[in-house]
Amino acid sequence: MQDPKSDPTAEPQLNPSELLARGRELLAKRFWWFAVAFVAVLAATYVVTKHQQRIYKATGSLVIEQRAPEVLKGVSEVVNLGAQGFWGSKQYYEAQRQILRSRELAELVINRHGLASDPHMFHLDRPGLELSDEQKRDIMLNADAVGALAGRISVDLAESSMIARVSIEDSDPAFAQQLVNWVLRAYRDRNLNTKRRATREAYKELKTIVKDMGAKKKTSENALLVFETQHDLSSNHRAAVKEDILALSASLRKAESDRLLMQQRVRSVARHQHGGDIFSVGAKSLVSDPLTQTLKQRFLELSIKKRELESVYLDKHPKVKMIESQLVHLRKIGRKHLQGALMGAKQELRGAAEAEKVYRSKLKAAYHEDEALRNALLKFEQLTAKRDEDRGFYTMVAKRLAETDLTGQVEVNNVSILDEAILPREPIRPKKRLNYILGFVLAVLVGLGAALSAELLDNTVKDRLQIEKRLGIAYLGAIPTYQLDEEDDPEDIPVESVDLYAHYRPNSRVAEASRSIRTNLLFMRTGNPLRSMVVTSAHPREGKTSTSTTIAIALANSSGSCVIVDTDLRKPRLHKVFGLSADSGVTSYILNPNADLGTLTQPTQVPGLHLLASGPLPPDSSRILHNERFQSLVDELKTRFEVVIFDSPPVEIVSDALVLSRLTDGVVLVAHAKTTRMTALTSTVRALRDVNATLLGIVLSRTTQSGTGYGYYYGRGYRGAGRRYQYRYTSDGTGDDDEPEALRDT
Repeated sequence: MQDPKSDPTAEPQLNPSELLARGRELLAKRFWWFAVAFVAVLAATYVVTKHQQRIYKATGSLVIEQRAPEVLKGVSEVVNLGAQGFWGSKQYYEAQRQILRSRELAELVINRHGLASDPHMFHLDRPGLELSDEQKRDIMLNADAVGALAGRISVDLAESSMIARVSIEDSDPAFAQQLVNWVLRAYRDRNLNTKRRATREAYKELKTIVKDMGAKKKTSENALLVFETQHDLSSNHRAAVKEDILALSASLRKAESDRLLMQQRVRSVARHQHGGDIFSVGAKSLVSDPLTQTLKQRFLELSIKKRELESVYLDKHPKVKMIESQLVHLRKIGRKHLQGALMGAKQELRGAAEAEKVYRSKLKAAYHEDEALRNALLKFEQLTAKRDEDRGFYTMVAKRLAETDLTGQVEVNNVSILDEAILPREPIRPKKRLNYILGFVLAVLVGLGAALSAELLDNTVKDRLQIEKRLGIAYLGAIPTYQLDEEDDPEDIPVESVDLYAHYRPNSRVAEASRSIRTNLLFMRTGNPLRSMVVTSAHPREGKTSTSTTIAIALANSSGSCVIVDTDLRKPRLHKVFGLSADSGVTSYILNPNADLGTLTQPTQVPGLHLLASGPLPPDSSRILHNERFQSLVDELKTRFEVVIFDSPPVEIVSDALVLSRLTDGVVLVAHAKTTRMTALTSTVRALRDVNATLLGIVLSRTTQSGTGYGYYYGRGYRGAGRRYQYRYTSDGTGDDDEPEALRDT
């Protein structure tokens, strides 16, 4: 099992003291986030508490019984005031809670006491509210008084009690008391009025239903009587129909059998109709025919006699000819007899088919009669059931009408007022001490949350510790933002060659940082010298070309023989950095087998550093890197130069860097300090590891190291002579030909 301490990507186990130290470090780093949020919440708590209106709460109680008093024994009420059973009781009391807070009850109170025109109901009598009487009337006219009152009613209904406590909060204690008592009375009256209204409506509806049910009962009785007189549904009639069906079925089966025999006879005779030789026919009907037997006997005798004559005479002898003519005559007679037998068989077949058709028609009629009889019986049963049903409904509704008339004269209510509301003396809000305690706790939590949120939302790459902890790969160094010293002349460095800052300023912080990175790279592979590398990044505009150029300058100064290769075959830019031509280069070598690499590489203004430009841009750049000639190019470059550096497009845009990583000694990943997201960098590292690439390490670009604070913070970029160098990429992630890649203002 792998030791967690040896896994750089494993989460460290923090003890309480380390957590406390991390918290202090976070507060120190994000102190102003914490302080501003803390003070803002405390100030808001004080202001809200100071100006919060005093609110009073009045409470009254009701008794809601599960059953109304039973006055009439054995007579069911139209409206049951109450509920039965455990679940019925729970549902009933929950419904009463909703009724007490309903718009219907609130509207009843509003209309009874004219609250729609009371300014206090809409808080229009607050001190300092300067409104004319006309403005107040307009506000009250357009306001929802019913909704305002319904929303202020609160109900407390205990599960094991029939007591309901109704409360209303208001800034005026007397008004709150009055409102509660009005709501209690309105609910009590509504409960009884509901029963009255329902009983009246039920009685009216039941009278109409009784009348309709009586008419339906009479109609169904008449319909049954008429149907009985129109149809013979006796058992004798049904038995006679069944006997006819049985007899006709037997006759039909015999007719079908005769027809099938005739069809077989016709087919057996018809098979020999065109043969013309009755003496070879095997049909049973013809073989047993007397005439056929006589003809066959005569034919046999003549055939024997012919053979006897042929044994004595020649074929042309008159006696032989005479016998042959007799045989021909016999065949003619046989053919005629065969035709006659076929016609007779067909005539018999037609007779048998006609008989079958007659029996089938009679049987069908018998079935129709039986079906009509069964349908009539079914209709009779339906009419009988309808009559019985109408009689039952009529009896039931008539009885209910009488009960409704009786219960409507007796008024009972299961709701009564237990305690009316009394005048409240002390406000329930605000509670200053509780507000300040909660405000302090909330201020601390909000401050910590603000500091933590600021830290968590900042997912950019910041320093060496973060890179080594999160990614588990080497940190090679950081290249500071290009900045001119006070004594430097900005015009000494051409705008298009700003990426050569380390060459023009060998004593600058940029040059020192590049030499530190060079040392880390060389000592990383002491046993096997580093001969080739790929410099890439996760996304565009992260300082990848500037970093590769700066590293190339440092390696050229050290080895004296270095070449930088522009493998960005979509938007190449290295030739602009060095002010050289891009007419020939990588693609020229790949596409021309006879190309001389010595003529394609170009010396630069940096001693010991050569450039192999991209060459003419191909329509499909991805195929260039997969060409076998590209591997030959890499091998030949290694033989000619001490170090080969490939400037590759970003990994998240195209896969060129992944292909190059398999052909070189390793990959240097460039990250823009405080701009590159850790998620993008993690995805890029994962992609490189998926192709088994050797990750040499990460270089942070555009950093400005501060003597105080946490790690690095990042400056505003290089400016000179009133002009600004910056990265510029198009929307598809490629470079911009119009502006050089340098460190942009972030």
